[in-house]
Amino acid sequence: MLSTSQQAPMGNRSTLITIGKNGELRHLFWPTHNYPQHVRGSLPGIICGKGQNESFSWLTDDPWTRRQRYLPDSTILETTFTDNRNGFEVRATDFVLPSKDALVRVFEIASKNLAPIDTSFLYYNDFDIAETPVGDACYYDQRSDTIVSYKRNYWFAFGGQRRSSAHQCGVHEEASDAFVDARDGKLSGNSLALYSGTRGVNSCLKWDLGSLNPGVKEQLVLLMCFAHNKQDALSLIDTARKSSLPEMVNDVNKYCQDWLRNAKVARVPEAWEDLLRRSLLTLRTLVSPDFGGIVAAPTLEPDYRYVWSRDGTYVAYALDRCGYHKDAEAFYRWCKEAQEPNGGWNQRYHIEKTPAPSWGEQEDQCATILWGFGQHYELTKNRDFLEDVWPTIEKGVEHLLLGREPETGLVGPSLDLWEEKSALHTYTNSAACGALRESAKVASVLGRDALAESWKKENGILQSAIVKHLWSEQNNRFLKSVKPLDNDIDTAIIGLSFPFCVLQPDDPRILSTAHQIENAFRYTAEGIGRYPSDVYHGGNPWFITTLWMALYHCQVGNYQKAKTLIDWSAGHVDELQLFAEQVNRENGEPVSASPLAWSHAMFILSLLNFKEA
Repeated sequence: MLSTSQQAPMGNRSTLITIGKNGELRHLFWPTHNYPQHVRGSLPGIICGKGQNESFSWLTDDPWTRRQRYLPDSTILETTFTDNRNGFEVRATDFVLPSKDALVRVFEIASKNLAPIDTSFLYYNDFDIAETPVGDACYYDQRSDTIVSYKRNYWFAFGGQRRSSAHQCGVHEEASDAFVDARDGKLSGNSLALYSGTRGVNSCLKWDLGSLNPGVKEQLVLLMCFAHNKQDALSLIDTARKSSLPEMVNDVNKYCQDWLRNAKVARVPEAWEDLLRRSLLTLRTLVSPDFGGIVAAPTLEPDYRYVWSRDGTYVAYALDRCGYHKDAEAFYRWCKEAQEPNGGWNQRYHIEKTPAPSWGEQEDQCATILWGFGQHYELTKNRDFLEDVWPTIEKGVEHLLLGREPETGLVGPSLDLWEEKSALHTYTNSAACGALRESAKVASVLGRDALAESWKKENGILQSAIVKHLWSEQNNRFLKSVKPLDNDIDTAIIGLSFPFCVLQPDDPRILSTAHQIENAFRYTAEGIGRYPSDVYHGGNPWFITTLWMALYHCQVGNYQKAKTLIDWSAGHVDELQLFAEQVNRENGEPVSASPLAWSHAMFILSLLNFKEA
């Protein structure tokens, strides 16, 4: 295990929250899983001692050290904060309620000092409601001992099950600034903060714990509830306050374990079982049951909080393979509703199916969805589903066929799957072959025999074009792309074999290409990258590409090699067993977005395809 995760996701049908590696509330996506993100800062702090010996510290900063873990088979996160200098240990337990839009943060404070010590606990909130501080407001509700932060139809109620000792609502960089006053613990009692500019408002609550005796633990249950109006927000926090902590914990554990029990997965090697369950739970947090979209990663740096249809299809395929057919079908219906009038799909979308910022045509997204429709039918035999998505398939195939380059007959030019270069790409055309083949099968099932024959013929033509224009005798392998020529080795070329089956995995041309891909990377941390000249984050091994090669080795029956690659991936997860996008090429630590849904999906698929000797 390596360093703590960049962040730990948790959520329910309408909420996606992440807790950062220092125990801070990092992201609060609500009422959808990717927009808006409402939090700029949300931190716990402690004041200990008296008079000149009094000291304040945020638990997220030095001198505190932190360890994190998920509770087994659950999305409940436990963060242990230790301050050996001042003699304190704090355990935070975080979870989102399954049936209420509420985050519960439980803090258990213990003194390891030899004598009693005066202790106070503070919690600071700085909202950027709807992703901007402009127009935010907050006030303290005396009756319910609640800080209410709001703007338009976004209302946030924050408080504890124990009544607070002091409060403050403030404005950044003004005398009322709650962040500044939290440090000396002297909250002013200011009960209202409004600001129309960009500074924003903030707030803090304080709980005096008295003289904390050695070995004695004080527990604070803090609640943050979200609703579309004041009445519902206050009602929700009142209801949550009346719930017992064991009852709330049991609800979350049941929600998680019911999901895991629904998995239909044959036994996998024991060393990978925990990671499989964690991957399934992670995907549960990134799938929107109400909309059907799947968030690529709950991150803003890099900004991956969107739905990429290609990434989502790999996730849906993994879910389908594990028996979660309802969730996979919901994603494909999301694709149906998001399809553009021209039959294609934009590069990426928000959960609610509106286009996200994009920078070019990317036809592998369209092709992968069409391939996924066929895979879903093969696994479910749901003819009603096929009938429903048939117009989507027909328009999508027509879009691909009209998007071929006249001279070569290849699909494109478009951006490659790494979204960097526009050309005629081997991976894009492999996906298009898979799309045509699977769509022809669907047409046949539905009795569209003429179209089935036509698309089958077009698949053969495209396959021949791939071999003619993208195979290099000189290099004895397939090229990354032509027009313009890109002779770089790229792991995505193996898409010819997995998952699109354009050529057999033991085809000599595929064997030679795969061999050259594996020998192209020489990282200190080992693993397999995207392509040798990659410079993104310095050019690193990726979980996706390493597991892609593991899946290929499963295809050719080289399970020992596949095991080596799967073990490498399993050995480079973070402290929370989450797969990031990349691994640092030198020190092996997770890099970039974490957790990445596509990485978790590829790990699951690798386990499903692996066979022990």
